[in-house]
Amino acid sequence: MGMSGFVFSWNSVLDILFVWFIFYQVLLLIRGTRAFQMVLGILVFLILYLLSMGLKLYTLNWLITSFWAQLVLALLILFQPEIRRALARVGKSPLLFGFAPEELALDIDEILKTVQTFAKRGVGAIIVFERDTDLSEITEVGVRIDSAISQELLISIFLPYSPLHDGATVIRRNRIAAASCFLPISLSPNVSRTLGTRHRAAIGITEETDAVALVVSEETGQISLVIAGRIHAVADATELRESLLRLFRKETRSRLLIRATLLKKHYKESGIGALLNPFSKRSSQPPPSSGKPNP
Repeated sequence: MGMSGFVFSWNSVLDILFVWFIFYQVLLLIRGTRAFQMVLGILVFLILYLLSMGLKLYTLNWLITSFWAQLVLALLILFQPEIRRALARVGKSPLLFGFAPEELALDIDEILKTVQTFAKRGVGAIIVFERDTDLSEITEVGVRIDSAISQELLISIFLPYSPLHDGATVIRRNRIAAASCFLPISLSPNVSRTLGTRHRAAIGITEETDAVALVVSEETGQISLVIAGRIHAVADATELRESLLRLFRKETRSRLLIRATLLKKHYKESGIGALLNPFSKRSSQPPPSSGKPNP
């Protein structure tokens, strides 16, 4: 069957479906990773290449053509972790790789009991919760655990004489994925000088990914929740439970709403909210009396 020179056949449909499936799996693989931003940059170069051809910009076209000649080697180097991860997934499940497993609700009670114990004993700890962004690059450097969350195991990891206490513990899909993981340190000038390496590492991982980090200070026993590069001191266990429920409960909820709530709390604690809305106190006061008694 033909239409304007186009020959339709089941082979063509199968060909299109296979290409769509491959591109879809590649997008799933790099979604939420830094490789996705690199792909966007490559698309920009592709658009410039097409424009240079259409507008006959020969110098720009020559530069981009020279860049494409080295692109294959550059992709192999830049996307080495993603390519290795993709091949591992294909080896485990050749037909269904890339499909996300069922998300499990976080065992918040065990987390709460653990961090409260750390705060009372003055044990420093950093626990990172993986969300959409894959943290395989972080867990591959650490010691693989792959165990259910339990207070006893987490305490044994972070005790000062434990060989695994130096580093972060990563929790993925309600399981302890790895321990003794090294995180990127935040170099932001906005970070307070009073914060140590543990807090800077928590800020760094949450700046680069959408992960959430829990930090227990070894000096003060203060429990802090770190999200999107911001530290929020937790007042008590009730507040921490509510925050973790908002972030990790199974019901779908807007991530932007969660961040807006945390930012609102941060502004309120720092006094920025009063500066942004100077008339809030004035409007809340009753109007002045005119001095005349009511009839």
